[in-house]
Amino acid sequence: FHPAVGPVRLLFAFEAVIIGGLGNLLGTLAGGIIIGVSQAIGAQIDPGFQILAGHIAFLIVLVIRPQGLFPKMKG
Repeated sequence: FHPAVGPVRLLFAFEAVIIGGLGNLLGTLAGGIIIGVSQAIGAQIDPGFQILAGHIAFLIVLVIRPQGLFPKMKG
């Protein structure tokens, strides 16, 4: 455990929530899976590319669906 890893983990959590859609717990789970899989694929390409691949996946989803994959339903 190192105290400096907190902000990095917080950024991943934020990206997972935004990808999934605010107010949707299953969407957050899906967002976390997307971030994790993209980081694993990035690590297979080049270990230095692991973190960047997660951020790229976040940006791609944000461009395609700004409201998230599973937005909160109004009603």
